Amino acid sequence: MKKRTNKQYAQILWDSTLGAKGKDLEEILKNFVLLLVKEQKFKQTDKIIVEFEKYAKKQSGIVEIEVTTASEIGNKTLSEIKKVFGDKVEAENKIDKSILGGVIVKTEDKILDGSLKTQLKKMKTQLA
Repeated sequence: MKKRTNKQYAQILWDSTLGAKGKDLEEILKNFVLLLVKEQKFKQTDKIIVEFEKYAKKQSGIVEIEVTTASEIGNKTLSEIKKVFGDKVEAENKIDKSILGGVIVKTEDKILDGSLKTQLKKMKTQLA
């Protein structure tokens, strides 16, 4: 039998608990924990929970982005960047002085690199 990934366990948990409440939810969670123990994945619980949270956000239409800048940006600027990605956006702002300026935005499947460091590298390659 092929081993499941943490992401697959998270999706199983999401699908199983969707709409469940009270005693039904308790029973589903108990059985899920037993499944993790049986398949020797219980030590991966923290990672499965992280994957579950990501999956739940995605299913709810929430887009997560990581915005990297060389220095702190204001809430207004961050809000403008978030607008580009939709109405339901959660943004994490990181500071990386090595990019020199500009911005790098990472989504689940894309990296938009408008950093000064990358632009200078491109220019150097074109001039060489």
